[in-house]
Amino acid sequence: MTEDEALARAAGLGDKWRDRTAEIAEATAHARRLAGAFTRPADERAEPIPAYAVPVAR
Repeated sequence: MTEDEALARAAGLGDKWRDRTAEIAEATAHARRLAGAFTRPADERAEPIPAYAVPVAR
């Protein structure tokens, strides 16, 4: 089983992926490019965005 096949099955495509191998490969490549586009903070404990604060009730 190739990685693309395993990912298609994990996504719940079952045997339907067999006729769409080119589309599965394109989606896999796109997901890899997207995942690599985000920079990771040097400190893994750092928050990627500021925490939201609930306003104090008056």
